[in-house]
Amino acid sequence: MKLTTNSILIIFGTLAMMLLACVPITILAVPLVSRSQTRPVDSVATVQAMATQTVVALTLTAPTQAPPTPTPLPLTPTVVPPTNTAVPTSTPVSYCDWAAFVNDVSIPDGSWFSAGETFTKIWRLKNRGTCTWTPDYLLVFNSGSQMGGTTAVRLPAYVAPGQTVDLSVTLTAPASFGHYTGYWSLRNPSGALFGSGNHANAPFYVDINVQAQDLPHGTVTGSLCYPSEFNPPMTLYFEKAGTVEKIQFSIVENQNYYSVLLPNGTYYAYAWAPGYNLEGAYVNPDRTMRTFQVRGGQTTTGINLCDWDPAPHARGQ
Repeated sequence: MKLTTNSILIIFGTLAMMLLACVPITILAVPLVSRSQTRPVDSVATVQAMATQTVVALTLTAPTQAPPTPTPLPLTPTVVPPTNTAVPTSTPVSYCDWAAFVNDVSIPDGSWFSAGETFTKIWRLKNRGTCTWTPDYLLVFNSGSQMGGTTAVRLPAYVAPGQTVDLSVTLTAPASFGHYTGYWSLRNPSGALFGSGNHANAPFYVDINVQAQDLPHGTVTGSLCYPSEFNPPMTLYFEKAGTVEKIQFSIVENQNYYSVLLPNGTYYAYAWAPGYNLEGAYVNPDRTMRTFQVRGGQTTTGINLCDWDPAPHARGQ
């Protein structure tokens, strides 16, 4: 077919009309198409998101670790500032007239006596106070069993603070069987009583037992500790304290133990070996003769004659 100019114009006109008809449709369709399409992908943001997700995943799967222990700092000692507050101290108590009991020189507590028997009680006391005791101070009966007619005895000498003195009083055992205690104190020239203890007011005492007078004799036993391989013949003496009365027994050779019967009373015991000029005695720690008691129907043991000396022993208590 041969195209003419008119045909060509008709064809281009038709095409133009078709294009113009499509423009409104395109304008209406563009928003619909845009809504259905995915937004453009930001590659940088995508990479960052993937990296963040990886770090979170690693964090969630990693083992939990305890927080590090802090290193302790060196301790600095706390310095307490000095204060001027005075520490309270107790003031020692002291008394002008104050005694301290040292020991019983004679008649230990619980000693036995016959009814009506006379004895001498001796206390050793220390001047614990600040004033000197003079012969104007007295040992006086305080309370309890008086045991005789003595009620006061003067001190034998001056006793300075810190010094000791032996104070004695002669007493008589009561007439009846039983246990007796007599309390004694010191009295200063002003008439005030004082003694021992924390408050200088505790008396000291004599404590005895009086036995029933059923039997007139008792038994005494002891050893003869002669300083040799054998004991020579000797004479055994029992001297009644406070008298010159003596009872003697013969001891044969090689006899190192004795047992004798004596009347009730208080005695010294000693032995004499005439062939060797040695005297053995029952003694105190200071080597003076020690007294002991014989009680009716009872046995007094341990009266051992073990201190031997060429010189006679002095009488103690």
